[in-house]
Amino acid sequence: MRIAFIGAGSIFTPLGLYTIATSEVLRNADVYLVEIDDERRKFITALAEKIKKTFKADFTVTPLESVEGLKKYSIDYAVISVEKERYERWRLDFEIPHKYGVMQVLGENGGLGGLAHTLRVVPLVLEIAKRIEDVNRDARVFIYSNPEPRVTYAVLNYTGLKNVYGLCTGYLERKEMLAPLMKADEREISLIAAGLNHFTWIKELRVKDEDAYPRLDEALRRRPDFEPLSQLLYRTYGLFPSPDDNHIGEYLNFAWHLIPEERKGLKWIERTKKEGDEVRRLLRLFLRGLVPKFAFNRFIKFPDVAMNVVEGLEGRGKLQEAINVPNRGYIDLPEGTIVEVPAEVSPRGIKPLRVELPREALVPLRVQAEIQRLSAEAAAEGNVEKVIKAVLLDPVVHDAEVGLKAMAELMRAHLDMMPQFGEDDVEVIEGWLRA
Repeated sequence: MRIAFIGAGSIFTPLGLYTIATSEVLRNADVYLVEIDDERRKFITALAEKIKKTFKADFTVTPLESVEGLKKYSIDYAVISVEKERYERWRLDFEIPHKYGVMQVLGENGGLGGLAHTLRVVPLVLEIAKRIEDVNRDARVFIYSNPEPRVTYAVLNYTGLKNVYGLCTGYLERKEMLAPLMKADEREISLIAAGLNHFTWIKELRVKDEDAYPRLDEALRRRPDFEPLSQLLYRTYGLFPSPDDNHIGEYLNFAWHLIPEERKGLKWIERTKKEGDEVRRLLRLFLRGLVPKFAFNRFIKFPDVAMNVVEGLEGRGKLQEAINVPNRGYIDLPEGTIVEVPAEVSPRGIKPLRVELPREALVPLRVQAEIQRLSAEAAAEGNVEKVIKAVLLDPVVHDAEVGLKAMAELMRAHLDMMPQFGEDDVEVIEGWLRA
């Protein structure tokens, strides 16, 4: 089997390599590390060789400077995790709308910041996807790049690739947060959840084989301060949401005041950056032989999501608790919306499962489904009118003039990464109320 990591210098790749090395199914794979940055490519290649040696695996490692290099080898699987100037741009995505009084919690995947993020990343990933199509249009492609469901929608609707899946670690992070609360081992927690990425409803929650909702209720009575937004939604709709308050809060206009300062805005962005820097520091120590093998086995609680799916496709069938796919009646949202649902994975393929959700719990998701479609199409087509529609639909936009002004300034700040738009499009947005 041939597996390509595109944007191999990302934080996701080391766990993918570890999962390959420790899997009886994957340990003989041919691995291609595609990374345009020379320093990052050298580092991840050295790390791959170190992981291979440490865990006595037999996978091959081939570093490549570009996706075109894959034509020589072909591929069965591709993992896309690319971004340019992530933190510098994310800060702008938060700061500019905030200056106008738009209270978006993170500005990463929702709100005006999430829209600007979409307009930047979609063309970047579409270019890569079209090159993968030239290599093997039947390859299975996994997308980590955020805003992940919008990027997945664009790739499925604007390229010839059809085996495209969005992946996220949010459901695992929800387990990690609930484990100490419920006094359980996170690896013994299982869940069935459905909705949109970063906003799903947990239909079934189990610890081992027992219903864990009573256990959660008892724990929440002891901790009324635990995630106030999630608790409010749970009391209201009867299902606990996932993955956590600040990600869910991106899509709700009443979330801002419920979320602590340290878990939103610039403080969260800085925290996320520091966590990534710390992971890279530890990986450098491992490369120098200063982090022993047992540390990986002790501290890594879950396998890489993409490689976990590949393992299922290659022979070890399993339930994948969360995967992002086009809706085909899996939940009661519009057909074609990229929804997050569980799926059975086996050599026969990926079979998403239907999950029934209360009608009222789907209402906030319906709005986001339309924003997902409009923002992805706007990004792929360079369609400024769809940008405007997405702005005026967004729940965090409290005032039309403010929202449009903030979006115009955002686009002007990022035009160097939005080749599908120009200054004339920004002026259309600025003059929309006067038209």
